[in-house]
Amino acid sequence: MKMTNWQITKEKIKNWGILPVDDVPKNVIDFLNSNISDIPNNASLAGQIKEEYKYEKWPEFVDEFILKQTNHPICRQWTEKNNVLSSNKYFYLKSLWVNLQRKHEFNPIHYHGGLFSFIVFLKIPYNLEDEDKVFPPRTENETGISACSRLAFLMQNYMGEIFPLELDVDKSFEGQMIMFPSKLQHLVYPFYTSDDYRITVSGNINFWVEKC
Repeated sequence: MKMTNWQITKEKIKNWGILPVDDVPKNVIDFLNSNISDIPNNASLAGQIKEEYKYEKWPEFVDEFILKQTNHPICRQWTEKNNVLSSNKYFYLKSLWVNLQRKHEFNPIHYHGGLFSFIVFLKIPYNLEDEDKVFPPRTENETGISACSRLAFLMQNYMGEIFPLELDVDKSFEGQMIMFPSKLQHLVYPFYTSDDYRITVSGNINFWVEKC
C-alpha cells in the first residue's frame, strides 16, 4: 500500500528534531474547530493572512494533550541539550491561535516565542497534484524546490549550508500535529487552486520559573 504524505513526512522530520503527533484526539479537534473567535491576532503574528484569531480560553484537556508531548524523547533531548530545564520549572501553554489562510496568502520566514511551538492541521482544501501544475517543481536545478502550498523549515546541513526542509502538506495531514523548537525558522508558501480556507492552529509553550 502506498504511503501517505503524512506517513512519509513523519519519518523525514524525526531526523531533524521535529516531533510528529498522530491523530489529535477528537475532543481537541472539535474544540478548535467549534470555538474560533473573532478576536484578531494579526498584530502578534508575521503572517500575510487577513484572518488570524486567538483563543482566549481553552479547556484543560487541550492543555493536557499538548503539554504531554513535551515528554517525548525528541523534545526532552532538545531541552536537555540546551539546558533549559531544572526541577523548579514546568511547562504551560502560553498562546493559541488559528490561521484561516486564503488563496495567495502566505506566512513569511519567522520564528515564535517560547520554548516549543506546534501546528495542528485542521483543513487542507487543495490537492498537491493541482498545486504543482501551477508552478511545476524545478527538478533541473540544485534545489529541486516544490514550493506551492508547502510548509518549510530552514535547516542547516553538515556543510553549514541553509536549506528548506519542505513538507508536502495535503489532506492526509488533517487531524495531525507537529511540534518543534520555537526558534526554528519556518514559512508557508501560498496555494493557488482552492477558494476555501487552509485552517491550522498554532501555539507556543513556555515554562514558569517558581520563586525560590
